[in-house]
Amino acid sequence: MKECSTPAQIKACRALALERNRQLFEDAHALNRAAYELLEADNLDLEQFEHYRALRRKADAKFEEAIDHLCVLNEDFPPIPMSPHHSQELRRQLETVE
Repeated sequence: MKECSTPAQIKACRALALERNRQLFEDAHALNRAAYELLEADNLDLEQFEHYRALRRKADAKFEEAIDHLCVLNEDFPPIPMSPHHSQELRRQLETVE
């Protein structure tokens, strides 16, 4: 992915990678919610509890994958620093909100 050379290309690659990372975290959260929903069911038996544990393991693995992905993403595509003008404009906007 480092073949992206212009700032616009880098920004587009980073945006795509961030979207993929968001999806990884979303998938992990969905697995986590599904696991906890099993615990809330009436008459939880051993088979359901084992299914809960399997879902939790999958969720943990997905969270780990998302965190690793984010680390690589930040190494390959560090955030592009704001221009001084944009930074000052953002500061003015934030000061007017307060």
